[in-house]
Amino acid sequence: MKKISKYSILIISIFLLSCDCDCMDDLVYSPEKLPSEFQSMASPGSSDLIAPAANSSCIIGSSVDAFTSNVTFQWSDSNNTDSYDLTYTNLLTNDVKTKTGIKTNSTTILLFKGVPYSWSVKSIKSNSKTANSGTNKFYLAGSSIVTNVPLGAILSTPTTSSGKTTLSWTGNDPDAGDVLTYTLYVDKVDGKQTPVMSAISSSSVQITLDTGSTYFWRVKTTDQTNNSSFSSISTFNL
Repeated sequence: MKKISKYSILIISIFLLSCDCDCMDDLVYSPEKLPSEFQSMASPGSSDLIAPAANSSCIIGSSVDAFTSNVTFQWSDSNNTDSYDLTYTNLLTNDVKTKTGIKTNSTTILLFKGVPYSWSVKSIKSNSKTANSGTNKFYLAGSSIVTNVPLGAILSTPTTSSGKTTLSWTGNDPDAGDVLTYTLYVDKVDGKQTPVMSAISSSSVQITLDTGSTYFWRVKTTDQTNNSSFSSISTFNL
């Protein structure tokens, strides 16, 4: 058997290093560089919501009549996405609707004036993989009789210490200076049973609940002219 000289080993090493350097770019992950059969398996990215912006207090839209306006929703394009679903909620009634199969990053929806709304976008890939955006809330301007409706409260994650559970939230109203009070619903059914507390002036309370149980909760926000709105319903386990 012939011996491999040190010179031959050096030549082979230089050749291997050269190949490694030339191939580094191909080893960097990039979905668009993947073969089509692998691209179809990739998950979509999530969109950033652009308009209406978060906590917008007076969106006007394009007035249709005394009661409704067309509102244009816009969000950023997300990677690897075939279509979008836009979900919007009337925060006065908790009525949830979804517009599906949107192929662009904007759409227009007819909404009632004088109502607070929340909205979000789901990015969808044909392989059934999805990604969700965050959620924005806004108030659609209406006539003077309904312009004082508060936005739905934003619920915080409950905490428990020494047998007491702290429930807290953030209230918001389109009209600066409005005095807000809250009604707290907490139950083991659906968050819509008899409230446990009402006329709460703070945005945090402590209550005693059963351990080992799942609870549903929501908050009703009311201003001094008796206009009100509900938060979304959230769950937590003790």
